[in-house]
Amino acid sequence: MKRALLPLAALLLASTAMAADLAALRRPATVPFPAETPYSATVIRLGERLFHEPALSGAGDRSCATCHEPAKGFHDGRRSADGLDGKPLDRRTPFIADLAWGERFFWDGRAASLEEQALGPVQNPREMNQTLDGMVAALSANPAYKALFATAFPDEPRVTPGTVARALAAYERTLVSGVAPFDRWAAGDEGAVPETAKRGFALFSGKAGCANCHSGWAFTDHAFHDIGLPGDGRGRGAVLGEAKLNHAFKTPALRDVGRHAPYMHDGSLATLEAVLDHYAGRFVERPTLSPDLPRLTLTAAEKADLLAFLRSLDTDAPPPVLVPETATATVAALTAPPEIGQRDKRFSLSEVRIKAGQALRVHNNDVRDHNVRYERDGREFNSGIQEPGQSVSVPFTEAGTYRVFCGIHPKMKLRVDVE
Repeated sequence: MKRALLPLAALLLASTAMAADLAALRRPATVPFPAETPYSATVIRLGERLFHEPALSGAGDRSCATCHEPAKGFHDGRRSADGLDGKPLDRRTPFIADLAWGERFFWDGRAASLEEQALGPVQNPREMNQTLDGMVAALSANPAYKALFATAFPDEPRVTPGTVARALAAYERTLVSGVAPFDRWAAGDEGAVPETAKRGFALFSGKAGCANCHSGWAFTDHAFHDIGLPGDGRGRGAVLGEAKLNHAFKTPALRDVGRHAPYMHDGSLATLEAVLDHYAGRFVERPTLSPDLPRLTLTAAEKADLLAFLRSLDTDAPPPVLVPETATATVAALTAPPEIGQRDKRFSLSEVRIKAGQALRVHNNDVRDHNVRYERDGREFNSGIQEPGQSVSVPFTEAGTYRVFCGIHPKMKLRVDVE
């Protein structure tokens, strides 16, 4: 009797674990908007118009939509777009849906917000080659834009770099990926995906190790990893000035992944099959490789199952009606403990309250390297790299609210209210 029950018990445990994994990956019910630019249909319509506006380029011949083509899912399907100098850009055009949930933008995370990101390509001499003054002058010369900006931003009723960025970012937050077969399965429809995809999901979440980095409902941890691609691009290492983060680039989201070839930040892998082959041992061995990097040893059948799961993430229906949620400030109710931990790409607390002049001790009790940073009023604190087991003391000398984060794993966030 006991021998007969063991397989059933194991099956029930596996089923329970899979159900828990699926529940954690269900689509969120609302779309977040920042308190500084709450949801506004007027601002979003202006942002959509600006997204297609060639006046944002110096020559007036291209727009954001030139590379982020709506008809192609806001992608261009190319290994790399051509720069204005006629040479390919260093990195491929990223998929821009679901950015409302994002952290640190561009492949190397150099932009702290969508607003900052929005004006990056505008000013890049190889992309749109426009100056901010030139952009403001071109838009202000159009009476229609003057009226639109006055209506959208009554608190600042004119064209400025800030209002342009706010409008573009507001529109980008409405670009939400559509519903996929996987979503219906996660919501309880057992017939929504084939058995091959279900087996592939079990591999993805377990043996294959893909979920080490491709976590959350959009299948990204928003963090930066060296996955062993050849080349000398420093990525996040150049942004943070940390050699241990050389070759680290942002984890891409996987929704609609079957439609967004080629793959990787440099567009060097043409197919999903090539991606699996890369993780099966075709990566460059070097000291900066991410500890989350999977080393795949899969049979042909397992590869087929994993591919079936990935293709179940391809949209086949529009997204649900947008339900916006504007972030609101919360009052920290905790007194700072002697030590805050870093584990599983999260701080052990989300908010603390301390007195000016106090410091927080942050201890890395994870298996990964971490970092502690904040940026406030033009001042920056950067702890450098904390290896597993190391601690850092973070000083807070002036009153105010500080947004502390890890520069490697930006979803690791902590609000510190200093009184």
